[in-house]
Amino acid sequence: MSNLKKKTLSPKFTLLLEKLNKASEKKQMSLLLDHPWDEPIENAWLKKRENIAIYGTPYYDLATEEERRLLSVYETGSWWYTFIVFENLVSEYYMKIVNHGSLKKFPEVVKYIHHFCKEEIVHAMVFKKAMAHFQITPFPSPLNLREIYSHNAAMSEFPLKAIYLTILIEWLAENNAMEDCNSKEISPLSRAVAVEHHKEEARHIEWGKNMIREFIDMVPEFLKEAQESTAPMLRSMLDMSVCSIVVYSRVGFHNPAFRDYKKLIPAVLESENRQKINSRIMAPLMRYFLELGICDPNDDENMKVWRDNRFEKDVKDAVEYFRKKSAGTEDIDNVMNKNYD
Repeated sequence: MSNLKKKTLSPKFTLLLEKLNKASEKKQMSLLLDHPWDEPIENAWLKKRENIAIYGTPYYDLATEEERRLLSVYETGSWWYTFIVFENLVSEYYMKIVNHGSLKKFPEVVKYIHHFCKEEIVHAMVFKKAMAHFQITPFPSPLNLREIYSHNAAMSEFPLKAIYLTILIEWLAENNAMEDCNSKEISPLSRAVAVEHHKEEARHIEWGKNMIREFIDMVPEFLKEAQESTAPMLRSMLDMSVCSIVVYSRVGFHNPAFRDYKKLIPAVLESENRQKINSRIMAPLMRYFLELGICDPNDDENMKVWRDNRFEKDVKDAVEYFRKKSAGTEDIDNVMNKNYD
């Protein structure tokens, strides 16, 4: 870690920090002005029909139309509550990083973390307000988020692992939310919550991705830990985002088949529709893992971790992308280039 004292930021990262800080100074989300808070709640769908968990399974035909709609409400509300918990934890932890002083040598990084935290606080307020608007009561706090936070809350000399975990969760959640809610077919308020949130989260994700690129060589143990922990953590997050017994109980499905969770949950997780959605969510992350060596297709031990967590096809798709990619191809994984239309 002594090399950190000699570290200077690369011109590319310095330019990105300047762009990110200017963007946050120019426009940040408003709790009052950026969402249609007068949106009626009657018969509202909060996510796309084809993204509700049971779509593409036999259970879809067993549910009434109102039960399907309620599933869209509670699945989205569960995500919103997860965001509330997570973004409060991130703000708390990142301010501890700032106060700890491990980044004080890089004032532009610290400046952006201040913007980051302020934006996360407002995001949590927006999600809480959206839940109240649609009369969705809080859910139990996700245990895996609490475990991740408690495991990484202690201060280290340089918090690269915590930044990495934070950005992975945000990136996965953002891809999921935009898959579910970036559609003019759903409630305008639900879509606005997703899109306006994404505009700022995209900056957070690009900052985090480039923090890892910039400092990965400064933390020798980082790569090995990331190779071991990334796949199981993401599999847990993906499955949690799809199957929630609490959500199913709130919908109150009339058909007793919905109470046989040993059959329901595998049917949902293994459906062809969900596999396609998960592949789209994972594609840019997997390309990033290949770039950094977190996923190494030539390492049998590393590949076993990815196969054991059901990501083998995602790895193959990423390898094929880089095989075909030309040197001049635009960076399709820059999250800030997302089209909202």
